[in-house]
Amino acid sequence: MKNRPKQATQYEQGRIYKKPGLPPGTLVFTGKRKVQQTMLHITKFDDDDVKRELITNGDVSRIHHGSRMTWIDVIGIHDVSVIEQIGLKYGISNLLLEDILDVDQVPKYMDLDNGNFLSFQSFSYDKTSQNIIKEQISIFFTETVIISFQENINDTFQPIHERVDNSKSRFRSRMPDYMAYALIDLIVDKYNEATQYFEDKIEELEYKIETNPDKALKQDIFKFRREFINFLKTITPIQEAIIKFKSSTSESIKLETKIYLADLLDHAQHVSSLADTYNEMIYALYDLFHAELNYRANGVIKTLTVISTIFIPLTFIVGVYGMNFNQMPELRWKYGYPAVWIFMVLFTFATLIYFKYRKWT
Repeated sequence: MKNRPKQATQYEQGRIYKKPGLPPGTLVFTGKRKVQQTMLHITKFDDDDVKRELITNGDVSRIHHGSRMTWIDVIGIHDVSVIEQIGLKYGISNLLLEDILDVDQVPKYMDLDNGNFLSFQSFSYDKTSQNIIKEQISIFFTETVIISFQENINDTFQPIHERVDNSKSRFRSRMPDYMAYALIDLIVDKYNEATQYFEDKIEELEYKIETNPDKALKQDIFKFRREFINFLKTITPIQEAIIKFKSSTSESIKLETKIYLADLLDHAQHVSSLADTYNEMIYALYDLFHAELNYRANGVIKTLTVISTIFIPLTFIVGVYGMNFNQMPELRWKYGYPAVWIFMVLFTFATLIYFKYRKWT
C-alpha cells in the first residue's frame, strides 16, 4: 500500500482521471475530494433499540454490528485504503470497489454470491447555489449488513435517518433489502426535485429569449443542455437497475420489498416521461431562440423598409428641386417652397396611415 504506483493525474479543479491501460480492479478514486477525512456512520439495529456510532479516522476494525442489522454509511470514498479495508472485511471484490471509486458509473444492479450491489447517480437541487448537485451513491448489502458509499457530506440520507429514529417507523423491523429500497426511493424522489429545477429553468430561458436573446443567452442554453444531458443519460439505466433488483432471486431480498420496488419502478418511469418531455422542450429552445432573432431582424428590416418607402420619394423631390434650372417655373413661384413642404408632409402622413391600415407598423 505504501509503494502504490502513481495511477492517475490531477485535472480540472481536483478532478482525477484514470490513466488508460490499468489492469481491471485497480483502485483509483476519479472524483473530487469533498471531505477532509473518511467518516463511517454506523447505525446498529437491535431488537428493541437503534444505536449510532461515528468513526472519523477510517478505522474499519472498530466497526461492530447490531444483533439484527447494521447500516454503514461511508462518507468520503477518496481514501482508497479505507475502501480497500471495507472490501476485505465484507468480501467486496476489487472490481466492485473500482466501480465504487469511479464516480461516473452507469446505474446498475448486480446479484452476487455473497450479497447485492447497486450503483446510482443522485441528482439534487441546491437552493443556495441554485445548481444541480450530482453524486454517485453505491450500495452493497447482505442479509444483515448494508453499506452505502458517497463522497460528499450532505443531507442526502437525512430523511432516512429521521425515519430510523422514529420508534414507530417500519425501519425498526426491516432488513437491509428494505433499507436499500428506501435509499433508492429517496434518490428517485430527488430526481423529481431535479425535474422541477429543469422545468423552472426552461421557463426562465423562454422568458429571456422573448426579452433579450443575446449571445450570452445562447451560451446559457448550451450550458443548460449539457447539464440536462448528464441527467438524462442516467434515467434509462436506473429503470433497468430497479427492474433487475426487483427480479433478483437473491434470498436476501424479500417478497414484500419487491412489491415496494414495483411502485418505485413506476416513479422512475414517471421521471423518465418528464425527462423526455423536457428534452424536447430544451431542443425547442434553440428553435425559439433563432425564431426570436429572425423575428427581431424582420422587424428591423420592416422598419427600415417603411422609412425608405417614405423618404425615397421625398429625397427624389428634394433632388429635383435642388437642380436650380431657370426653366423650372416653380422656382419663381412665391408659394413654391411652402407648397413643396405641404406636399411632403401630407405624403408622409398618408404613407404612415396606409402602412397602419395594412398593419405594417
